[in-house]
Amino acid sequence: MNEWLPVSSQSGAGRLNDALRYAVFPGGKRLRPIFTLLGASLSGAHPRQAMASACAIEFLHNSSLILDDLPGMDDANVRRNRTTLHLVYGEGIAVLAAVALLNQAYALLVQSAVDAERPGAVEALMKEAAQCIGADGMIGGQVVDLGSAGNGSYTERLASRDLKTIALMRLMMVCGALARGADARDIEALAKFGECLGRAYQICDDLLDELGEMRLTGKPAGQDARHLRPNALAGMGLESAHQMGTRLIEEAKRALNERFGTRREVCLLAEAADLVIGEVERVGPVRRARVAQGAVSLR
Repeated sequence: MNEWLPVSSQSGAGRLNDALRYAVFPGGKRLRPIFTLLGASLSGAHPRQAMASACAIEFLHNSSLILDDLPGMDDANVRRNRTTLHLVYGEGIAVLAAVALLNQAYALLVQSAVDAERPGAVEALMKEAAQCIGADGMIGGQVVDLGSAGNGSYTERLASRDLKTIALMRLMMVCGALARGADARDIEALAKFGECLGRAYQICDDLLDELGEMRLTGKPAGQDARHLRPNALAGMGLESAHQMGTRLIEEAKRALNERFGTRREVCLLAEAADLVIGEVERVGPVRRARVAQGAVSLR
């Protein structure tokens, strides 16, 4: 990631380069590039072959976080237990850093497909990436998030908003397979895993937004309530949302098992998926029970 960070060689771009490092190297689990490497391995890629794709996904993720935190979006002041990028380097530099990371993500995805030397791989991967990132993917989900009081039923708005997370997790799982021109059934199973995991992740993120503490989540709680945005907890209730997240994780694991069996990568992906729902469990059963009984107010 350090090698492929899109730093500028221009003499006056020091603040941009510092901002890129601040955004990309805060520490953390790096789950998304790990998922990318494991998904690519299931399609027959060596980790070294998939490294460009893994870095692309992490750069894309960080780009989206920078944009999400801006005053015109979530207007957040803390991310990963640190001051958000735009408050440290200014809004203009933050936007440019996000665009630089987004552009580099596309470049690295193209590189991964070119290196694989499979006919049609570049076109297939770029089509998938543009769809996942674009107006019916991450960008579309953010638009719905901003216009949370807009048209459509609560369920429809919630499903559209979830595209922000689902689209990126679908892309992280299929990009390695697409770069290698893998079997369509492999791609379908990987996509199913990514989509189910993405929805479960968003449900858990909603729960943590209400139940979590900033020391655990790395960002202020109550963001959805502050912006009057739909979330899974408000739509389904605490226990139903938690159960739905658990079912989606099981559905995700089943999709891989049915296609790839009990390969080592499948076991590792299953364990990593369990970490997602495990984040909610860390909140503590006592607090969850008190919320369910109405002893703790939900904003």
